[in-house]
Amino acid sequence: MKNSDNNNSAGVPESYGVPDEEAQLEHVRLRHLAKTRDPKTFAILSQLSLPADSQCMVAGAGAGTVSAWLAENVCPQGEVWSCDMDLRFHDPMPKNVKITQHDHATDELPAGYFSLIHARAVLQHIPERELVLEKLMSALQPGGWLVAEEGHFEAFASQPLPEPYATMHKTICMGATTPWRDPNLGHKLLARFSELGLQKLDIQGDVWAMRPGESGGEWWFLALERAAPSLIAAGIMTEEQCQEAIAQARRPGSVMMSTLSLATIGQKPH
Repeated sequence: MKNSDNNNSAGVPESYGVPDEEAQLEHVRLRHLAKTRDPKTFAILSQLSLPADSQCMVAGAGAGTVSAWLAENVCPQGEVWSCDMDLRFHDPMPKNVKITQHDHATDELPAGYFSLIHARAVLQHIPERELVLEKLMSALQPGGWLVAEEGHFEAFASQPLPEPYATMHKTICMGATTPWRDPNLGHKLLARFSELGLQKLDIQGDVWAMRPGESGGEWWFLALERAAPSLIAAGIMTEEQCQEAIAQARRPGSVMMSTLSLATIGQKPH
């Protein structure tokens, strides 16, 4: 685990599976995702009524928008650990945010330290997600909260779409280029939280209409652009098919259903 200057994430080694030449595209994509999901996330976290001096952690902080919001609105007298493997996309933060380069699969966390740990669209990408969940549970204080937001892609992947976009969309949804990814993790976490001994369990979900030119759709359409070279290299699609598919996704006036986003909430026993 490495701490970073609070206002500078430069010089961080390439990680997170994003080559340097794709970093700008991922930077924009993460901000679209944050704009789409932050209002729901903030509403969920506001329900927990944490003390103003709480110690919070954001696992897989991305651009850091949730970390900044927690620091200013939930624990202004406490501290927020804003953790990610790759800090190239992280914005400058309030003074009570500790920006930390952290590999959740291998790095350790202080036991019984945090009042809240939040993870959004992170666990599905970590092969060692079961180990990571146990680490997060151990790092919670008695009475601390774990909130994990993950998707369920099955209906998203199978909705009617024109070819070749349908093939490209479904291939990426189901993790064909990353076989250890679990695109349907969201509906499994409630049972897993219960097995870990968390209490006051709750789950909240939502979907939205995705359109080109709006953040609610652009987070995914930019992911298509990033994935195209891998699909071509694997022989799954040709360059022409990928270009046509992306053009179909961005056709003016088009609309599609989003993935089902599920937020699972649980409290560590006192």
